[in-house]
This record gives sequence, structure tokens and C-alpha cells, in this order.
Amino acid sequence: MSIIGLISDTHKDEHGATPYIIREFKRRGVEVVFHCGDLTNLKHYDPKLYGDFPVYYALTENECERDTQGRCIRPKRQFMPPSHKWQFTMPGHRIIDIGDDLYYLGHKLPIEFYLNMKESDFDERLQKIRLANDGLRWICGGHTHSQTYRQGPLASLVNPGAAEGSINWGYEFAVVDTDKNQVVFGRVMPCPSVGESFTVGVISDSLNVSKLDVQFWSRLRQEFINRGVSHIIHCGNIALGDIGRPELADFEVHYNLLPEQIKAMNVANTWGSVPKNWHQIDPAEPIVDVNGQRYYVKLDLTLEFMGLSEMGMDELAMKIRQQYSMTNYVLCGFTSEALYYEGQQIRIINPGDVNHDRNFVTICGDRHEITFGHVPVDPLPPIE
Repeated sequence: MSIIGLISDTHKDEHGATPYIIREFKRRGVEVVFHCGDLTNLKHYDPKLYGDFPVYYALTENECERDTQGRCIRPKRQFMPPSHKWQFTMPGHRIIDIGDDLYYLGHKLPIEFYLNMKESDFDERLQKIRLANDGLRWICGGHTHSQTYRQGPLASLVNPGAAEGSINWGYEFAVVDTDKNQVVFGRVMPCPSVGESFTVGVISDSLNVSKLDVQFWSRLRQEFINRGVSHIIHCGNIALGDIGRPELADFEVHYNLLPEQIKAMNVANTWGSVPKNWHQIDPAEPIVDVNGQRYYVKLDLTLEFMGLSEMGMDELAMKIRQQYSMTNYVLCGFTSEALYYEGQQIRIINPGDVNHDRNFVTICGDRHEITFGHVPVDPLPPIE
């Protein structure tokens, strides 16, 4: 199984979002569904409602029977498998083995991160789960009703958000393509949107990628063309020699410079050689506006986030929004691993770096859809 549909916190599904999410899964080529828990309407505990997909469901603490030591041992009777296509994880038994691949499917894992755990401490917990389960690559959970992604060097966390009661507009889901190492965070919108469709590409920390991979920029161009990107935001740490790359001539490029780079450009007086489709982000007013959506760009903001819980990240993001009204996204970089946190009225995104992982993000403005992808690298040629 290479394409996994993630859904969580359907609860009573009072607005009937599940069939719409399942339709999205079918459209996107999903092969198996992971449900991260909290399905409280037993009438919806129905294989047909889930399109007859194979379903793995994360039982919560009150949905399983316990032994004399209080350990979960089996689903309660009302949660016994309705068909052979439904299987369960439960507290203490969260690992799924599909073929040669291992996945962690839980429910409340992200809640400690959200309430009181610093990002760096949470990374340590993810590492422990990964090291205890050799080959584990994806860790899935829900409960917080907010979409979250944390790319780790060994294992990555995905929280698809809530199918009912999300902290923002719409009914949320995620799709993981394990072959492409791609994660899409989507939502079914309750009302048709008005306005022009547009997509923004986000990258950061490209540094000396041109020397490491001469094909990178042309391949990034193709990835962005395939995804309908019109504007690119580079969060910073771009080599001065890459400003004005001809491969990006078809896009409006907004780029962030370090203070020493601005000084070097002033000394060399090279501003006049920058193509007109390249726009430097003003350090004093670091806002990029694309079709009415506003992106606050600050490269090293990640360093502040690393010392905060998700609740603290949300508070900092709201302070930014207070200073720069109507900001929709906070974009940062500086670290190798990608990060996404859906806060109240504002989303925090670190696309991860280009140099190490060829990371990029696309943000589809009208659908509020966020994709974390990677520019592909060819496998090594056979040794003759």
C-alpha cells in the first residue's frame, strides 16, 4: 500500500462529511484508510460508508476491554470488526504491519505536544517510537482537531485534522503517498468558494544546491508547473548566484535575503541585474500578498518555535497577525525538517530545506490545500 487516506475525529458526523472525504480518497488513488479515532456515532461504523476500503481504526481508551492490569486487550463488543476489511490498533498496541512497512496509528499522541511539550522534546519522543520499531516511517494521530505535520530524520508525524469540528473552516483529511514521500492536507469545503484559483510554491534554504544537483532547478520548475504554481516564495538562505534563475522565468518569485546578502548586493550594485519577475521581500515589512492572501516570511522564526509547545506557537502566530493584520500564513525555514501547524486563523509552515531533502510546499489558495513534496532524485546507476 503506497497511498494512505487519513481521517480523524469524525464524531457524530452531523454534516455528513465522511462520504465526501471518501470520494476525495477515491479521486486521489487511496488504497487504504487510516482512521485516527473518535467515531462516536455507531451508525457510521459501517464499511459501506467508507467505500469498502480496508480500514485501520485507532481505538480510544474507552473503546477497548482491559485485563486485570488495566491494559487494553481487545475492542469492546460494539466495536468488533464489522467486516474483514476493518482492523484495530489500541493503546499499547499501535503498530500496523502492511507488507514490509510499519506504521504507528494512535489517537492522542499529538495532545502532549499541543499542551505542554516543546517541539524539540516532541522530536525526541518521535525518535524513541521510531527506534523502538525498526523500519517505522509514519506516525499518525488525531484528537487536537488541527492539522499537523512534523518531518523527522527517521519518522514523520501526520495529524489529518478533524472531519467534524475542525478549528478552521471545512472538513479535514490528509493523504500520504509513501512512494513519493508526499503529504497532502486537504479539506472538503461546506460552501463553494468564490475567486480565482491559484497556487503558491514555497521553498527555503537552497544554499549551494546548484553545485550539488545541476538538475534541481529545472526539476523544481516542472514540479511547480504540474501543480499549477504561479508564485514562488523563497524563505531565505538562497545563494546570490541563484537569484534570477532562468528556470523560474515563468513564475513571480518573492525572495528573502539575509542582512549580509543585502549589504553585498549594495556594495556590488547588482540590483539592476535582477529580473523583473523577482521581488525582494522587504525586511521591515515581510509580507507577501498573493490574490489577497497574506504570507508573513521570516527565515529564522523556526528557532523561536523550537522552544514552544503548539499552544505557544499559536500564541506567537496570533501576535504576528495582530501586528500584520489579515495574515493567513507564517512561513519560515532554517532547519532541515518540514513543519506544519494549523492554528486559529493562521497556519505555520516550514517547508524544510532544499539542500538536504529537496523539500518544497505548495499552497492552493482557493481550496486551502497544502502539499509537502520532494523534488525527485534519480537512483544511482548500476555499477558495470
